[in-house]
Amino acid sequence: MVRSVSIGERLFIGGDLNGHVGTSNTSFEEVHGGFGYGIRNQEAEDVLSFALAYNMIIANTLFKKRESHLVTYNSGQHSSHIDFILSRREDRRACLDCKVIPGESVVP
Repeated sequence: MVRSVSIGERLFIGGDLNGHVGTSNTSFEEVHGGFGYGIRNQEAEDVLSFALAYNMIIANTLFKKRESHLVTYNSGQHSSHIDFILSRREDRRACLDCKVIPGESVVP
């Protein structure tokens, strides 16, 4: 599906991708900006590999943010950052900021 979107069009993919990309961008410097949250898990390896394969970046990791603007789910002592925005690397300049708005949700 990603390949069907022409290069002349901007492509942004957003959603709950069920992976924790973590704070480290080791081995994925081309797609991970270094400002993630938590510890990378196996599911994130798939997200990062997908981004690498399709020349995309994970916009959520490009901007240094306080924890409340990174965490997409918080319940008691458990916090996670699994909702991401991916864009083509050439569209990087179109993304001026990317953060979580605490307390807001797209669906109830």
